[in-house]
Amino acid sequence: MGMGPLIGKGNTADIFDIGDNKVVKLFKAGYPLGGVLKEYENAKLLECLDLPITRSHGLIKSGNRYGIIYDRVHGESMLQLVLMTGDWENYAADLASLHKQMLAYEVPSAGSLKARLRRNIDATRDLGRKSKARLLALIDSLPAGSSLCHGDFHFDNILVSQGEYFIIDYMDICCGHKYGDIARTVYILERSAAPRDVGGRQEIAAMRKRATDIYLGHMGVSREALSEWLIVTCAARLSELDDEHSYEQKEERHAIMEYLSDVGFA
Repeated sequence: MGMGPLIGKGNTADIFDIGDNKVVKLFKAGYPLGGVLKEYENAKLLECLDLPITRSHGLIKSGNRYGIIYDRVHGESMLQLVLMTGDWENYAADLASLHKQMLAYEVPSAGSLKARLRRNIDATRDLGRKSKARLLALIDSLPAGSSLCHGDFHFDNILVSQGEYFIIDYMDICCGHKYGDIARTVYILERSAAPRDVGGRQEIAAMRKRATDIYLGHMGVSREALSEWLIVTCAARLSELDDEHSYEQKEERHAIMEYLSDVGFA
């Protein structure tokens, strides 16, 4: 299959327009086929539910890369709209509304959230054996839950087209306690690396915190209730940054290690 114009780039895949209101999410060379198949399986699982998603239309191979065909959504990400309009409050409320829709489902056939957290903490090179053992014990003590979790639910994984919202990126769909998925959203909203070249970083940090507070208010969850989930979420995040070398990612890793030290887990 010939690829049309490149319309998006991510850490693991590129997005190409292939016409007929379809796109291909083409994974990077070397990305495991098992991971591609898992995302496709997750997409098909979500299509059985009443959720605003982009439908999938099969798998392809292009050279040494594998991809998934999805419907194309013509619009912007919620993150782009937040940055363009400065309307953190309304979009944070809408983000919470969408997240509650997803978490209301129970899909025990999806992979385990706690198992994924364990794998990621085991994989990171930033933590020693004793720290990992304590973090894994903390995961074991947390409730399993049975909610449908997105695994990476944040502004940039919501597309907006003519006032309609579409949830995207199904790679990390899993089953677990809703607090685990909410903690990941809180982490990305408030703590993930911001581009170094963006002006007014202090003001943006304050707005991110405000957006997080609004999101949590609409979710009906306190920061205190998420405290242990946030610890293991931060530790698991380290595995995503092990091979990243940008200034922002190094800064994020340093902030995580400081936080884990402050709470006694590093």
